[in-house]
Amino acid sequence: QSDNSTRQHIKKIIAAKSTTSHEIREYKLMSFSSRRRNYLLTPHRRDGLIEWMKSMLMHSFVLDALETTGSDTFSHFEMLIDEHIEMQNVAENSNTENPSRLKQLVPTVGTFHTRLPLRKAFEAYNAKYCIAKRKHVCISFNEIRHILNLAQIMALRNGSSSSWSKDDVSESMEEMSALERWQKSPSPSMLRSNFSNDEDGTMKSGPDLPPPLTLEESAIPVENNGVEKDESKTLSYHPPYTGPFRGAKMITFDGDQTLYSDGANFESNPQLALYLYLLLRNGVTVAVVTAAGYEYDTEKYELRLSGLLAYFKEKKLPQRDCERFYLFGGECNYLLCLGSDYRLHPVREFGPGGWLNSTKYISETPANWDENAVKDLLDIAEDIFQSSIKEQNLRARFIRKKRAVGLIPKPHEQIPREALDETVLRVQAALDAHGKKTPGLTLPFCAFNGGRDAWVDVGNKRVGVQILQSYLGHPVKETLHIGDQFLNTGNDFAARDVCPCIWITSPDETTYILKSILRLAGVPLNDSDASSDSSDLTPEPSAGVNGSKPKALDFAEMNRRTKAAQLMDVYTGEMISSPQVK
Repeated sequence: QSDNSTRQHIKKIIAAKSTTSHEIREYKLMSFSSRRRNYLLTPHRRDGLIEWMKSMLMHSFVLDALETTGSDTFSHFEMLIDEHIEMQNVAENSNTENPSRLKQLVPTVGTFHTRLPLRKAFEAYNAKYCIAKRKHVCISFNEIRHILNLAQIMALRNGSSSSWSKDDVSESMEEMSALERWQKSPSPSMLRSNFSNDEDGTMKSGPDLPPPLTLEESAIPVENNGVEKDESKTLSYHPPYTGPFRGAKMITFDGDQTLYSDGANFESNPQLALYLYLLLRNGVTVAVVTAAGYEYDTEKYELRLSGLLAYFKEKKLPQRDCERFYLFGGECNYLLCLGSDYRLHPVREFGPGGWLNSTKYISETPANWDENAVKDLLDIAEDIFQSSIKEQNLRARFIRKKRAVGLIPKPHEQIPREALDETVLRVQAALDAHGKKTPGLTLPFCAFNGGRDAWVDVGNKRVGVQILQSYLGHPVKETLHIGDQFLNTGNDFAARDVCPCIWITSPDETTYILKSILRLAGVPLNDSDASSDSSDLTPEPSAGVNGSKPKALDFAEMNRRTKAAQLMDVYTGEMISSPQVK
């Protein structure tokens, strides 16, 4: 009855001649609330492990005992994960399957690559947010996700499981000091973001769509403009931390909704850019593993990361650190590296040192793909997308690239999230069935809901991260992947098989995670760093009213902005002229 009354109310709003913005907002909120309610019953939008942990903690909450039993409950989780890791190692060495207790309780649980100090993580998180003192609101999906993220950061800080000793007093004191600094740091701004988190941890757009590709004044990094700068401020972060970096040696990132908003570019985010810069300066390899595939058209990738590359150039990132920055396009198809000119350059595929040659021993690497099998896979995906558009009456169009096919909205239209999920699950089922019929020609693939679109890529992030680990010499336990799509309709899901992962939901949360990594790794970091540093990236207002001398025009900068005004269609890579840039 409530759904019928809601539909009647929506019809009245649409039929009204004068619809206020408040009514439109009310309609969108009702639609979102209904969608959220339905998704609580949808299995593919749930994470089995987090849901199980939440149900176990519910008993303590109902009995008002979480404050006294919460730590012990997380100790039990920790013990079950340790046992699960042990059983994993036995199964790998003996080729026998003997499911752990955790696997029996949570059949969908995946692979763990490190131990997780969950008790310590819960106690640190609870000390900061006092979640155990709540009487009316139980611990949420997202809070458990945050605790798991913190535990993973702590595990990587302590190294591999074999070298982690709880009895080492000096290590324990150092870790305690790092956690105290983390507890005193400001809460992440993502808790006050312009998006809403569903209980399944996914990011949903609010009443407004994600920001379009723009070239606003505040979003453009400003070059020197001939004005003398305070070099002490510009170079204050150049010397790397002299102590050992206590954390992952390679961190890979998703692109959309992790480093920048979905469908947008990395234009102006000085705080996140600073933390990525600090990782590179401290010897960490940073790689963007993205579904965006423009083959080896480097300018299109550079546009997506324009603000970050401009930041590196502004800070004069040394050549040896530039060479630790990589981008893997099309999941695992196109590998690029940052040069000393702060431009992206293709990495050689074949010949001496070629990344395809060097990783050919990996069975799923693109070097071993049969082109006929690639064509067959894309043909099947194309057929499913075309039929989905017709059967679901979608306002969408279909595009095909060399190693990907996409279902994207028509201009100024949206595709319902349910329709995208339905399409992705159809493709997954069809390709799985195809793989069983032709096992010798099975290729890795990724069919995923991108939030506003759906894609099928040949290859996936498991292959991409595995290639980087092999080519650059980083072991599994020293690698970390950060992304927002860890449900089974997301493209970060596959990375869980080959490295530890951090599940975030927005670029703001990525920023907070990197800040936590740097703090726990021992890198000195003041909370005011990013705010003071951002002045290097934002233009000062023209003077005149207050009597100060206005800056001279920088024609080189004007030319750069004119070229950047060529906005790019992030789906096709085509450039679209914008007549509104001033």
